[in-house]
This record gives sequence, structure tokens and C-alpha cells, in this order.
Amino acid sequence: MLEALLEKGFLPRELPPLFSSATLGYVGRFTGQLPENLTKVQAVWTQPMHHNLSRVGGLRRRLTIPNPSNYFRLANVFATHNAQLATEWAKSPFSHTRPQYDPQGLRAIASSASDRAIARAITRVGARYILRADISQFYSSIYTHTIPWALHTKAIAKARPRDLTLCGNVIDKELQACQSGQTKGIAIGPDTSLGIAELLLSSIDAKLVSECKIVGGVRFIDDIELSFSTLSDAENALIMLEAQLYERELQLNGNKTAIFELPSELESIYVSKLRPMIPAYHGASSFEWIDYFNSAFGLARQNPTEGVLRYSIAALKSVTAADGQWELAQSLLWQCIALDPGCLRIVLDVLLLNMEHGGHALDKNIASRAINALVQASAPVGHGSEVVWSVWACMLLGIALSDVSQTVISRMDDGCVATASMRAREVGVFDPGFTSLLWEGWLVDDCFEQDHWLFAYECYRRDWLPHLVNASNIIADPVAKLFKNLDVTFLDIDAPHTYKPKAAVIGDEDGGY
Repeated sequence: MLEALLEKGFLPRELPPLFSSATLGYVGRFTGQLPENLTKVQAVWTQPMHHNLSRVGGLRRRLTIPNPSNYFRLANVFATHNAQLATEWAKSPFSHTRPQYDPQGLRAIASSASDRAIARAITRVGARYILRADISQFYSSIYTHTIPWALHTKAIAKARPRDLTLCGNVIDKELQACQSGQTKGIAIGPDTSLGIAELLLSSIDAKLVSECKIVGGVRFIDDIELSFSTLSDAENALIMLEAQLYERELQLNGNKTAIFELPSELESIYVSKLRPMIPAYHGASSFEWIDYFNSAFGLARQNPTEGVLRYSIAALKSVTAADGQWELAQSLLWQCIALDPGCLRIVLDVLLLNMEHGGHALDKNIASRAINALVQASAPVGHGSEVVWSVWACMLLGIALSDVSQTVISRMDDGCVATASMRAREVGVFDPGFTSLLWEGWLVDDCFEQDHWLFAYECYRRDWLPHLVNASNIIADPVAKLFKNLDVTFLDIDAPHTYKPKAAVIGDEDGGY
């Protein structure tokens, strides 16, 4: 499991395929003496790197990427205590996001795919009321000390706070070290965070089952639905759920928590409206394409906080535009990224699938116009995910960014953007002389332990800005030296040539967090 967590469970899945931690697994297989920072009892505190993610409705979510040396330690704890953690995860009768170790999977520990509508339909049989609940700012609100409470009971954890024979205490300490000592919040992105989330919520599920009259229930991380025979049973469960969350210093999202009388919709209404309108597999007319997107745009406007356009585009992965409609299809798809920038990764897949299956050629003029417009709207306000996906799109499609786009990107305080841009410069997306004084300023003493560690390490690993790298002390950092000697990298430089579009999986286009 350690190797899997390092290879497939480190970087957030919301990053472009350019980023990969596949080679980090080399550290898990290393048979020599590891540096002291990876093995000593007291971990060195480091600053994680942050990257903000585009969400539906113009909202943002901050992804966190811990320093790999601290993540190695955390992953090692998970691997060592896997059996105990799995026992805790199994306590929930409701969870559809229970971590499962799958050596062949895309992630190290992940939940099996589950249709939410079908799961809800099954658990509502025999019920008259449902309680829908959502936890407010779940990951960022987790108090790390509650992890030993969940694993060992609050009484034992409080009586033995420094006892490192308790798995929960070790996880608590390692999480704090990953975020420069903070006890509030955990990283959104690594697979270990899913494990921690399920650890906390599975114990709540078990408590609800033992003390409430519940007909059935489903939970997808912190998205909860429980069904009941009577209104009073639902109200009692809501009181109990609030109390259990309060004990763990969490609280419900009042805007997304309510009791409903059945029948109630199983899935979003826009899905039911759009599904019959998906253009024919091949040969759809221009009217079908326009009608479909017209409806999608209207439903997106009516439901601004839901992923209407992301669903609409993902549904087209099995559709190949006819030759006569290809120009129209491209224009409609590129239009979507201005309305919901998070659509870009799905738009790219649909375009590539059409190019592969339909033999179509990409109109690079339209693509360039759309991508440069997105960069110039996103970079000045620090919207990192839009820009890093735009840089990836340019690498994938063979498009150069305009001078204006390059200038606004160079001013962004985002390690993912900076690292992707330096690699993109090598393949012609940026001018050969492209540079950023801001990014150069990150190469200082202890830069490998600071929040831009990824950029600093890849500069060291790839001989970017060598005069500044040599002046910093990263060349003497024992962990960075080990990583470089083992040929560890967090970039897959072959990705633009080897990337294959994802299969048509609809319904989880917002990252799952």
C-alpha cells in the first residue's frame, strides 16, 4: 500500500495529466538508508503548496499538496496500520465512498463507482421521509485531534495524548507536520484525506444506526441521505447527527440540510431533461446540436450552483459529430469554458475523441482564441486551475500562448502554474526567453520546505534556472538529493503524447470533494 499511496495517492486528481507522482513510489522501494527527516520520531514541519480549483457557480476550492517528505511519513502510517483503518472504515452501513485498496486502480485507495440515483432509490423503499444533510466546509473544518478520538475513543485519546503507540496520535502528529503545525483542516487532494474523512464519518454512521430508527441510507463522503418511516424518526436522527458532528467540532451546512416527505427526486431535474436530448451517436443534425446546447445553457442559467454544463459535455463523450457539424460542435464546446471554466478538461476529452473516432481536424484558431481568452480572464485574479489546464491544453493541442497571456501568467503566485509553464516553455507554448521574476524569487534558502517546493524541486531536478538553484540550499537537502538520485519527478513529460481521453463517466465531474 505504501508504494500505491506514493505513486497514485499523492497529487490531486484534479490536476492535469502533466502532473504525476508515479516515480515517488521509488522511495517506497528504496532499500538503502533513508534520510533522517523521513524516519525520525518527530517530523520536520513544512509548508504545503496550495492550488485553487474552479467549482460550479463561480466558487473556489483550495487543493493542498503536502511536502512529499511529510506525505511519505503519513502514507507510511497508513500502510503500517491499514488493517486497523480498514476495520474502522467498514463500520458504516451507508458509505458508498469507503476506501478500497485496488492495486490496478487509478488511485491508491478509492471508492468503487456508484450511481447515486440508483443507490437512493434502493434505500428509500419502505420510507416516507428522508433527511438530506451536508457538512459545512468539511475538509477544512476537520480538527486533527478528533482522529484519535474516533479511533480510540475521546476518553483514551485525552488521557494519552503523547502515546505514539496509538495509531490516531501518530496520524494526528503527521498531519500537523504536513501543514506547518496547524491542527485545523486537512489537505483536499491526497488519498489519505479520503481515508481520514471516512474514519471520522463511519463512526458517526455506526452511532446513528445504533440509536436511531433508520430505514436506509447512503453517504458519499459528506453528502448524506437517510430515510425514515416517520417524521419524528427523521427529526431525532437530525438532532443526533448534529450532536455527533458537534463532538467532532464539525457542523451541518444549513443551506443543504433538510427533511423531505417522499416522493422526492432521485437525481437533478436537469439530468432527466437533458438525457433524452443528447445528440445521436453519429450524424446528428445542426438543429440537434443547437437544441441540446440551447437547453443546456438555459438549464445552467436556472441552476447556477449545479454542474449542468459539466454533465452536458461529459454526456457527449460517446457522440461523434458528423463532418458537416464539426465546426459548429467545436464552437459550442469552446463556448462552454467561458461560462464554466471547469469544463475545459471535459471539452478536451470530447474534442480528442471526435478527432480519433471521426477523423476530424482541430480548428486551432478557434481553440487558441478560446484558451487565450480564458487565461487572460483567469490569471489576473489568481484562478490557478483555469490557467494550469489552459497550459496543458496548449501542450496537448500544439498551440502557443499569446504575449499578453504569457505576461499575466508570469505574475501568478501558483506553484502548479509555474511548474507547468516552465515545462511548456520547453515545447514551444511559451517564448524561449520566457521568465518570471516572481518565480525566481522562490528559489531561496529552505525552498524545498516552503510552499513552492514543487517548483523548487523541479528546477533542481531539470536544471531550470541553475544559477539560482545552486545559490539556494536545495542542493544540500538530503531528501531532495535522494529524490533526484532516485530520478523522482512530479511531471510526466511524455503525457501530451501518451494521453488518452477518459471514458464516458458522467456524474462526478466536480472532483468528488
